Amino acid sequence: MSVKQFVLAALTILVAALVSLSLLSSYLEPQPQSQINLLQTHLTLQAREWQGIGDDQVRDRLLGDTQGAIRAYTAALEPPTPQNQRLRLELGLLYADQGDRDRALETWQPLTTMAQGTPRRTAEVLIGLWDTPPQLLPEAESLIKTTLRGWFRNRALERLYELQQRPEALMALATAEQVQAQAAFQRLILVGSTPLIGSGLGVVLWLVWIYQHVRRRQQGSPVPAFAPVSWGWATVWEVMVSWFATFFALSLVVMPLLRALVTGGQLLTSAFGQTLYALATYGVMMVAGYGLLWWLLNRFGKPPWQWLRWQGGWRSAVLWGSGGYLAALPLVLLTSLLSQGLLKNQGGGNPLLEVILQSQDYRTFVLLYLMVAVLAPLFEEVLFRGFFFRSLQSYLPLGSAMALTGLLFAVAHLNLADLLPLTVLGTVLSYTYWRSQNLGAAMILHGIWNSGSFLGLLLLSGGTEAGF
Repeated sequence: MSVKQFVLAALTILVAALVSLSLLSSYLEPQPQSQINLLQTHLTLQAREWQGIGDDQVRDRLLGDTQGAIRAYTAALEPPTPQNQRLRLELGLLYADQGDRDRALETWQPLTTMAQGTPRRTAEVLIGLWDTPPQLLPEAESLIKTTLRGWFRNRALERLYELQQRPEALMALATAEQVQAQAAFQRLILVGSTPLIGSGLGVVLWLVWIYQHVRRRQQGSPVPAFAPVSWGWATVWEVMVSWFATFFALSLVVMPLLRALVTGGQLLTSAFGQTLYALATYGVMMVAGYGLLWWLLNRFGKPPWQWLRWQGGWRSAVLWGSGGYLAALPLVLLTSLLSQGLLKNQGGGNPLLEVILQSQDYRTFVLLYLMVAVLAPLFEEVLFRGFFFRSLQSYLPLGSAMALTGLLFAVAHLNLADLLPLTVLGTVLSYTYWRSQNLGAAMILHGIWNSGSFLGLLLLSGGTEAGF
């Protein structure tokens, strides 16, 4: 064994250990889906207040009842953590809205001893509002407005204004709430209908593609094919292991050290600061990844980008990318539901989801969108479809090459929750690249997918202005 092979073997063992450890540790983490479900529950509570929907029975049929929201919040509070103190405040307001004052007070009481700062003072304000007799603390209104969000803030303010006998404030609150409720209802319709409509179109598209494939075989027409690559398995192994090793070195060692030097060892607590760090990290990884591909493939006679296929130009890429997105929707949604059922809401998730959900300024939104919808497709499609899939399809059956590429694409995201859905998405990305013979199609599909997920999170989190 040469020195180079020995180093690659050692790196392979190290990378396999780090990947396995990351996947196993992700099983102990909750999925962001539970937090996303709470956002949807909150949006539903807001939408229920819109008088344009109809009576209570219509609201219950369309949006569910408050008891469903109580069950969702109760489940999210197990086990109790410092991070779900706001959820405890909100659960108490749900009980109070149902007229269960004792349960509300019982829910808020622990926060007066175990919480600190704003959560503790807000719990004291709420206890005072629903106590017998009520106690109005001087900072009640300001704490409610800055701490609570949407429907929960409105319920607390409504109680406060009633006790203060301020009819003008109550009328203004009711008017503002109707505007918020109508907007929440519209967001719910958009978030709920878009995947269903897209999935229906995707099923139709798959039927058309299958019909075309059968017709082509009956007529003996040639199927799309890539020219075999000039390198062998050893180069594939070298490139992918080198990239994973570089990824771990940058994300676990180099970038944290640079962050510590720049910040003086202070943690990045703001969403904007975390976003800047994530963007810088991903940018460095892109440069390193492209550099690796150039260095390792340039010896095969032509620049690496000339191995990529762009047949048909960007017009073809847009058509195939959009079609691939619709085709992926029903498959990925089904496997996501299967994954949630198997993992019982464990398995972790993309850490950027938490940053997106916490973000409240347009600078952060723009930078996050640039990273997930532009930079990620540009680099990941070159690596996984342009290099890895192109390499595998030269030596394996086409279906096996697609599936194995999808699996490695999913594994690279390092969480169990996304393993099944991203394997399916990665397979569809490879299929789209193969059918279109255009890497731009896979990039556009990837960009549309990430854009849809990003905008869906923004729609769900709209109106959640406060947090601690």
